[in-house]
Amino acid sequence: MSKDDLFRELKAKHPDWSDEQIWTQVSIMISGADAVTSGGPDVNPTEEIIRIVLEKAKEWLFEVLPDVFMKVADFFTELIDSLPDWAKNGLKFAFKLIARHFGNDYYDY
Repeated sequence: MSKDDLFRELKAKHPDWSDEQIWTQVSIMISGADAVTSGGPDVNPTEEIIRIVLEKAKEWLFEVLPDVFMKVADFFTELIDSLPDWAKNGLKFAFKLIARHFGNDYYDY
């Protein structure tokens, strides 16, 4: 699925989300899929793998959508800094942080 297709899918699911919020999730989902694909079927979502996914998501946003990146750069720092707290709870916890950071009370993906 292309980044634009993923954006449209998320926008349809979450019409109240801002473009920045959707692009943040797109970047994490694309980077996560890349990490799993390159790591094979036995990839475990360790703290290091999740850190790599987030760093790659930051790089992707910086390269592809620098204006969006500037608006969410601090959020990525917060996510990475809180990694030890949420890594043990799974990747869905990161998406809940995205929703909370952008002011959405409800999150379901």
